[in-house]
Amino acid sequence: MKIPARILDIARQFQENGLKLLLEEPKNAREVLGFDDEEEEILALVDFSRLTRIPTTFVQRDYRHVEADIVLRAPLLAPVGQGSATAITIYILIEHQSEPERLMPLRLPDYTMQIYKSQVRAWMRQHKSAAGLMLDPVLPVIFYTGTQSWESVGELKDLVKLGEQLTQRIPGLKPLFLNLGTLPAEKLEQKGGFFGWVLRLVQQRHARLEEFQELLQRVIEHLETMPATERMRWLELLSYIHALVYHARVPAEQRTLRQTIEDSVHTAQHKREVSKMSKTMADVLLQEGEKRGEKRGEKRGEKRGEKRGELRSRREMLLVLLRERFGDVPATIRATIEATQGIPQLNQWFKRAANAATLTQIGISSET
Repeated sequence: MKIPARILDIARQFQENGLKLLLEEPKNAREVLGFDDEEEEILALVDFSRLTRIPTTFVQRDYRHVEADIVLRAPLLAPVGQGSATAITIYILIEHQSEPERLMPLRLPDYTMQIYKSQVRAWMRQHKSAAGLMLDPVLPVIFYTGTQSWESVGELKDLVKLGEQLTQRIPGLKPLFLNLGTLPAEKLEQKGGFFGWVLRLVQQRHARLEEFQELLQRVIEHLETMPATERMRWLELLSYIHALVYHARVPAEQRTLRQTIEDSVHTAQHKREVSKMSKTMADVLLQEGEKRGEKRGEKRGEKRGEKRGELRSRREMLLVLLRERFGDVPATIRATIEATQGIPQLNQWFKRAANAATLTQIGISSET
């Protein structure tokens, strides 16, 4: 089984765009939006089966350093008695935030206006004037998954001097604000569909090992009930969970948790897919580690200790992988790794370890 590039991208871009890539899947987006009871009436009118992503960004240059936007578009369902959908399209602007953003009351209206302006430009390309133009609605959504307290997005008047006195002269926009940290577990599991269960795992990513491990088993077992027609979605969610374990849990726990993932699937096909995913993730994480190391090296330039730091990082990564794959690492092999001065050699062992069936096959010995 060859793992598609998009699924690997979810792991590679976990910290920056992993969750964003998942939200581009229509079913995931629908399940997230379903958490807000106030929007049920309008969401019931949206034809999510025809939801598509707009491959562009409405984030202006001033904000390129912060979270990226996701813009989805779907037509409304046809009213009862009509044979086709209405001519109304709804734009869903999702801002994923991992940290509170004080300037969000300024950013969000800007993004929303950009979408409206894009509709005007599209209209004017086909018409001589704006007469008859009616804009399709935009639903702005903020999805917050961070751990810091963020009770409210706030309003633009909160950022403006004399804001209270000038309320009617200041633009206002109330987005749909979804705070993952405050969503009840029951709602995530009962209303959130399969993606809601993954988000439950994200919500509890810093829980005690025993609690996280128990939840991880429940999540994997639940995901295994996904229809065969959603195989790609299953693999995407699985990739995200692997990356979550790697980034959110300490190295000493990771081997146990990866084993929990493998033990929690029961069908032969899923066992093969999970096993392949585990091995592939090792290569993916090595490449990302190398990139981060190169960036750190560029910033440090020729500072003393540069190579020493890189060697230490490579050794640690290799030892973590060996423990995950084979359990306890013999003292002689640990000593060989600690004494190795060549980064290429360490990288070669790491790549072999990703697919080797035994420690011996990797070729690490005291004579190396």
